[in-house]
Amino acid sequence: MLKAVLRKVPGKEKEKEKEKQFLEVWDQNRKVKSIDLTALDKHGSVYDDDQFGCLAWSHSETHLLYVAEKKRPKAESFFQSKASELGTSDEDVGCPEKEDAPLKGEQFVYHEDWGETLSTRSVPVLCALDIEGSSVSVLEGVPKHLSPGQAFWSPGDTGVVFVGWWHEPFRLGLRHCTNRRSALFYVDLTGGRCELLSEDTRAVWSPRLSPDHCRIVYLENDALGPHQQCSQLRMYDWYTKHTSTVLEAVPRQAWGAFPGIYCGALPGLCWAADSRRLVLDTAQRSQQDIFVVDTVTGATTSLTADAPQGSWSVLTIDRDLLVARFSTPSCPPTLKVAVLPEAGREAQVQWVYLQDAPPITGISWSIRTLQPPPEQEHPQYGGLDFDAILMRPSEDRAMAQKPPLVVMPHGGPHSVFTAGWMLYPASLCRMGFAVLLVNYRGSLGFGQDSVASLPGNVGTQDVRDVQFCVERVLQEESLDASRVALVGGSHGGFLACHLLGQFPNTYHAGVVRNPVVNIASMVTTTDIPDWCLTETGLPYAPDALPDPAQWTEMLQKSPMRYVDQVRAPVLLMLGEDDRRVPPKQGLEYYHALKARGIPTRLLWYPGNNHALAGVEAEADGFMNMALWLLKYLRCSCPHWRLSAAERGPMASGTERSAEATGGPAACYRELSRFPAITRAALGATVGGQTFLLYTGFSARTLPQGSTVPCSAAAHGRAMSCWRFGAVTGAATAWTSRHWGSTGRSTQRVGSVPLCPQWRQEWHKCWTQCLPSASCQAGFPLTMPGPFSCLSWSHSETRLLYVAEKSRPKPQPPCPWDVPGAALLAEQDEDEEDERFMYREDWGEALSTRSVPVICALDLESSSILVLEGVPEHLSPGQALWSPDDRGVVFVGWWHEPFRLGLSACSNRRSGIFHLDVSSGHCELLSAEHSAACSPRLSPDGQRLLYLEGALGGPHRQCQRLRMLTWRTRQTVTVLDVVQELTEAFAGLYGEALPPRCWAADSRRAVLGTPQRSRTDLLLVDTETATVTNLTAGSPEGCWELLTLQWDILVATCSAPHHPPSLVVSVLPPAGQELPLHWVPVEDTPTVPGVTWKILTVQPPHSRQSSDVHGTQAFEALLLSPLDSTTPHPLIVCPHGGPHAVFDARWRPNMAALCQLGFAVLLVNYRGSLGFGQASISSLQSRMGEQDVADTQLAVEQALRSEPLDPHRLALLAGSHGAFIALHLLTREPERYQACALRSPVSNLPALLGTSDIPDWRYTSLGLPYSFERVPRAEEVAAMLLRSPIAQAAQVQTPVLLCVGARDRRVSPTQSLELYRVLRARGVPARLLWYPEGGHALTGVETEADVFGNCARWFLRHLGQPRLDRMGQQSH
Repeated sequence: MLKAVLRKVPGKEKEKEKEKQFLEVWDQNRKVKSIDLTALDKHGSVYDDDQFGCLAWSHSETHLLYVAEKKRPKAESFFQSKASELGTSDEDVGCPEKEDAPLKGEQFVYHEDWGETLSTRSVPVLCALDIEGSSVSVLEGVPKHLSPGQAFWSPGDTGVVFVGWWHEPFRLGLRHCTNRRSALFYVDLTGGRCELLSEDTRAVWSPRLSPDHCRIVYLENDALGPHQQCSQLRMYDWYTKHTSTVLEAVPRQAWGAFPGIYCGALPGLCWAADSRRLVLDTAQRSQQDIFVVDTVTGATTSLTADAPQGSWSVLTIDRDLLVARFSTPSCPPTLKVAVLPEAGREAQVQWVYLQDAPPITGISWSIRTLQPPPEQEHPQYGGLDFDAILMRPSEDRAMAQKPPLVVMPHGGPHSVFTAGWMLYPASLCRMGFAVLLVNYRGSLGFGQDSVASLPGNVGTQDVRDVQFCVERVLQEESLDASRVALVGGSHGGFLACHLLGQFPNTYHAGVVRNPVVNIASMVTTTDIPDWCLTETGLPYAPDALPDPAQWTEMLQKSPMRYVDQVRAPVLLMLGEDDRRVPPKQGLEYYHALKARGIPTRLLWYPGNNHALAGVEAEADGFMNMALWLLKYLRCSCPHWRLSAAERGPMASGTERSAEATGGPAACYRELSRFPAITRAALGATVGGQTFLLYTGFSARTLPQGSTVPCSAAAHGRAMSCWRFGAVTGAATAWTSRHWGSTGRSTQRVGSVPLCPQWRQEWHKCWTQCLPSASCQAGFPLTMPGPFSCLSWSHSETRLLYVAEKSRPKPQPPCPWDVPGAALLAEQDEDEEDERFMYREDWGEALSTRSVPVICALDLESSSILVLEGVPEHLSPGQALWSPDDRGVVFVGWWHEPFRLGLSACSNRRSGIFHLDVSSGHCELLSAEHSAACSPRLSPDGQRLLYLEGALGGPHRQCQRLRMLTWRTRQTVTVLDVVQELTEAFAGLYGEALPPRCWAADSRRAVLGTPQRSRTDLLLVDTETATVTNLTAGSPEGCWELLTLQWDILVATCSAPHHPPSLVVSVLPPAGQELPLHWVPVEDTPTVPGVTWKILTVQPPHSRQSSDVHGTQAFEALLLSPLDSTTPHPLIVCPHGGPHAVFDARWRPNMAALCQLGFAVLLVNYRGSLGFGQASISSLQSRMGEQDVADTQLAVEQALRSEPLDPHRLALLAGSHGAFIALHLLTREPERYQACALRSPVSNLPALLGTSDIPDWRYTSLGLPYSFERVPRAEEVAAMLLRSPIAQAAQVQTPVLLCVGARDRRVSPTQSLELYRVLRARGVPARLLWYPEGGHALTGVETEADVFGNCARWFLRHLGQPRLDRMGQQSH
């Protein structure tokens, strides 16, 4: 009898080796063969999951069937080239066979996966290993629109039977979703013909071939609808080709009758030896029982009806020897075996214990059945009842006071609590809590009517059922009604949050794990968007667009609706990698609670997904949950229940040395030691007279923090084996899988382009447009964040800087299995564990900035002092020494109740402070309710200059220039906000003043700021408040001051056709500044073939609008190829922000597009910076209207006045600019022939729960924002109507999307939603996914790849030939 083992060996992380995979063939205890699958390089990783994965022997035992990821072609960047080794040639190496050419520009193409726990599964393929030849074949014939899995050999080994899941137009999450469209197929290995064996409009899974190879049974559900349902059992006759229904779905569960099938899969071996009967386990109300099914008659018989009440699961059946797992809420899992009686006598089955596990003392349990009151009956499905399992401390362990109650509704919502072993409830019960597990209407095991009653009624029916159950139990049981808590995860967390808000007087604490709190915001971020609509009672279609009425309905059914009424303290636990209920859901609830002053704590578990099933996360989660409940339910346990450490110094030394029995750590340690039995297999001994039973189990190894799987085929791991007599029969082969740990893999890149004819042109354009190395040498341009600084004291003995506050080092996991360790665990259990404590950061580009502190380095003593005295509600930054070196001036940002994104947001509440180092006294120097930043001390130390903006509102605005006289502490406004645009001065719009901006006279300052579509250098006289433009009229359109020292100005200047040049000048005395003479230090030549101009666009006057700013002119930059006679295709680029500006600076990507023959129009619509505050204000509440109309107007004017081709137009934009571009595609679907977008905003209300700047969404509608604000239904509807996604049905233009996976500003799920909608509607769409990219998609490789793909996209869809450097067409 052969066994197959898949062994995975992780590569060395330092050498970035790929994980290696081996298939081993074993005969008894001897390894016959080991095949290196990685070396064969036929496919990617072998699937080891139970969704797709399989290891199936052919009936002849010569071939092995498995599923693996399809091998992907190698890909590389457009600009990557592979240099040949020096001193070698093809002749030297004998002209070796060349590898397949890597695909240029395909390195970051997005590949869909199958969602939660299946993120590495994208395109599965069927593979067959020839044992004799040690060769692997990837089977052909599977249709491209299918993802195959759960495969096995057909009778006669002529082909393969498999389940195929439809993955077009896109993939939805598959884990725990038995409603995905799928069917049973047969692929003939000789001709590659694929035959459909089942209906192709249903959901099919778990096929099982009978021992006589004549019949295949499988489970079948309706496609879509609830994710879990009552399933049909179907059977396909291999020879007659006839399909029959063995068992139908059961509408109502009748007492004592078969309840229906509710299992996630049939047992791997489920057929009896007669090939007529099969065994399965399924939920029967709040129990799980084993049934035998006669596939001919459809008769069912319970094999556990007369057995103890609890939870039964089939592990395997082989030649009628049945192995099962049994447990109860008070009894950990045990193994039982039985011989299946002959047909008609199944009820006489006799179960035999293989393990005798006594029940856990101190726990009693019962099942209660409840009937909802008449007013809560379902109008269509009346008469439904439901169950609850009540666990409570036994009477002999009862405390003097009534026990508190912990209420646990299950997740799903179509799931069920069966009366089996559950670690958390058992541990809580041992601690003295009563636990109520509620199977509300909609749970599995109560009939399909119960399941169907819940969609459309979530948030009401399920909430009322739980509350009704709680009230009834409190009335009838001796429980403390003043100490009731809620614990729930996923949909159970949804119910817990609902109950906390709807019934605030009932519950006194809450613990929720990955809760659903806002269905409306979850629909665009989850791997199961259909769930959000289905459970809300709405239809789902892949090509459906968001509808305001539907979003309103989803919000109305969400717990966020009741967050204002929550009073109980809430502990949240979130998995960082959760794809099902993304952690943004919990963060949204956490922020809402913090803003309302509700005690709340958030635990963040990296590397954990929806289930939070990692050993360390599970143990930490329990400890924090237990401590939270003990704290807020005021559990003053009796003296005998507390550990000595918990009792404090009153405990004696003898008591301290004793092991505690009732604390959280002790309970968890005691009850988590029981292994979970996961599988079983039977093997025959020589002669076939006895059987060997092999079981696989997983045990929590708390010292190592991992779950150890144990199996018969895993060397060095524990296994269990029993030998006993059994029915004789022919020996059969069985397959064992060994799943090793995974490691990181690297992607090899090559050098050959996908489109060779354009490779040289793109490469030349890009490299010619990059600044010269000589310009950058010696003048590194840094991009410091808003907090950073390096400031010398005036005595130059101390250095000031800002750093992240140090955190206590995490304690290593306690080795609970060594002597004396239990006492340490008990001593620490009353202290909050900070390892997984969530720490807020400052959002996009500042994810590593959380709690900054000001530090001073003493050079003489080489010591560092962390300055004290900064108020705890402030985050300090931009610090500098005060004039006398006795204190520090800094900017302090308010971070309570929580942090909002700070990058490119100059409207955050902040002030200028002075901290006296010796006394620790902190003084506010600026206005209290404003946004102040960028303090600059004059050379004489008498004046402090800083910028000040309005609090809230637009993120970028026209700012004031304020000056503080240090000695008197008097503050004056040097330059005020400019409302109306003037020729002389347009206002200040920079995010920061230059680090050195003061002239030597300590009176004048130089700064750079946008002025219309230019960025100029301005000289400000702080005494007279006059402004002089030092660069007005220069041919360069962008000037940036690098430093001003001893009146020497160092700056860079550039233009759209001119890369940055380094220039210097000497600032003349006051009153003689003009003309200023600049001397080039590093002068770069202009780029040939590019011209540019500024277009002024005048909006038409609207009689309906009384707004005087409605007709204010705006501008656009037009970059054109040099040849003015050829009509050029036009690429239209509205900027992001929306309050930003395209100034006339050097942009290499735009210049490169010009050299390729495209004209580029950069639109500064009304609302752009540099045109006055009135222009900025005019866009508020008009986003999606005014900005879109302005861009249209600019395009029309450019087409009328310039030699442009109106039939070849494209859009290129990012962020809010992409928002405008999408609106243009929906309004004029036939005007644009191509579109390339970066990090687009497509769905405004979906950003409320996913962006680091939720306030921006309110500002876009002209609404005020507050931390406590929760979106109302009418606001969500208004936002959706302003969103391009609502009109995506009008889009016809091919769209390229470029997305950063780490984007905190505009979640990448925005692009995913748009991509899926476009694909479902047949619009050409391509998505590039940059794993390390943020919102700006910066980085050399990323920027180059984005440009290359955008250029190829435009060339493909606009068909423009490139122009040579002199503007002539090249062919």
